[in-house]
Amino acid sequence: MRIIPSNRMMALLSAGKAVAGTMLIEFRQPAVMQALKNAGYDFATIDMEHGVFDYESVANLSRYGRHIGITPLVRVPDKHYPYIARALDVGAQGIMAPRLRSAADVREVVDIMKYPPLGRRGCSFGRGHTDFQAGPLTENMRAANEETLLIVQVETRGAIHEIDEIASLPGVDVLLIGPTDLSIELGVAGQLDSPRLIDAIETTIVACQRYGVVPGIQITNLDCLVHWAEKGMRVLSSFSEVALLQRGGATVTKALARFR
Repeated sequence: MRIIPSNRMMALLSAGKAVAGTMLIEFRQPAVMQALKNAGYDFATIDMEHGVFDYESVANLSRYGRHIGITPLVRVPDKHYPYIARALDVGAQGIMAPRLRSAADVREVVDIMKYPPLGRRGCSFGRGHTDFQAGPLTENMRAANEETLLIVQVETRGAIHEIDEIASLPGVDVLLIGPTDLSIELGVAGQLDSPRLIDAIETTIVACQRYGVVPGIQITNLDCLVHWAEKGMRVLSSFSEVALLQRGGATVTKALARFR
C-alpha cells in the first residue's frame, strides 16, 4: 500500500504549468491554508528562516494544506539535517533551501532529503508525512523520493558562479531567485532593474532550460513578477500572508478615506 501523498505542485510543474504561491511568516492557524486555496494559490511556503513557526505549527499547516490540495513547503533556517529531515517528517512536501553558496551545499541538502539509495534520510514512517500510516518500506521510500520537492534559492554569488553545476544535480527541481538578497550580494541592493541583477536572473533561467529544471522567483513587486513570468519563470511566489492582508485592507480603507 502506498502511503505517500501525491505532491500537487510537482504534478503541475511536470505537466509544464506555472504555479502561484506565497510565504507564510506569521499566521499559524491552519485556516490560512483554506483562505489561500480559495484565492487560487497552488502552494504556500512556511518560513522557518525568518518566520515565527515551530514544528507543531508546521505539522498542522502542512497536514491541512495536503488534504485540501495546496502544497506545503518549508523554507528551512539552514542546510543541516535536523531542520530538513524534521520538516519533511512532520508533513512538508518540499524544502526551500536558502543561502546555498556552492554545488557542494546543494548536494548536502539532496543527500539529507532523499531516502537510500539516493540519500541518507532516516526512515520514520507512521508519522505526519504519511498521515500516521505504515506500509511497504522500499516502495514508500521510493515514492517519498519522487514526491519530495527541492527548491534551491539562488541568492548568492557562489550559487551564480556554479549555476550550471547546481542545475545539473539530480534531485534539484527548482532554482528560485531571491532578488533582494541576490541584489545585496551583487552590490546593487534593492535595484531590481540593475543590469548586474538582471544578468544573474537570465543566467539562471538559461541554466534551468539547459538542464530541465524549473525556474522560479519570490518577489514583492507584482509588475516584476509578471515580467519574469513572461520570461519563463514558472514557480511564481510573491508577498506573504501578512502583506496580502495589509494590501487588501489598504484597498478598502483607501476607498473609504473620504468618509473618515
